[in-house]
Amino acid sequence: MSGPEVLRFAANLYRVPLEEGYFLVDAGLPWEARRLLALLKTPPRLLFLTHHHLDHSGGARALWERFGLPVLAHPKEWPYLTGERPRPPLPIPLLGKALANLGPPIPKEALVPVEEGEEVHGWRVVALPGHTLGQVGLYREKVLLAGDALRGGGLPPRFINEDHELARRTVRKILDLGAEWVYLGHGGPLDRARVEVLALRLGV
Repeated sequence: MSGPEVLRFAANLYRVPLEEGYFLVDAGLPWEARRLLALLKTPPRLLFLTHHHLDHSGGARALWERFGLPVLAHPKEWPYLTGERPRPPLPIPLLGKALANLGPPIPKEALVPVEEGEEVHGWRVVALPGHTLGQVGLYREKVLLAGDALRGGGLPPRFINEDHELARRTVRKILDLGAEWVYLGHGGPLDRARVEVLALRLGV
């Protein structure tokens, strides 16, 4: 299997090769969309969103408008993606709420639900809740595309996790999957040994 290609934006995006073409995991910030569209010489088959945060989903509307591609996301993320519910504010005084919700809403007709256990072009959808309640990743051949389930050698900060205890338990779930490499939304990939050290430190 060819590995995913990282596209470095505010968050890591991944171009996942297929026998014919590719699909894209996450979409960057809304103001990065022009650069992303210029980078994509051919249309992705689909866009898979790991979670609703702006640095991962902000370019989704532009991709849908340009390519008419399906946007796959867990149903728990939909209200934030469509603008029906405001995203939690960022930890920035006065501006936090506005900045978190700058992304253009995604029309419901663009969205396709994905749930744990489903397959996307041979990758298995895995629920990775905690950072957001509907965060999902993709797993295949001991490789996990994990969104923001992990960050650096640890968890994302408690104040940006919707359920920090769930985020802790998700570390054990990643190990139980059998993942040997975990590709992150921020920073380079982690090998299994580093995830095991984190689990030990967290007591999970």
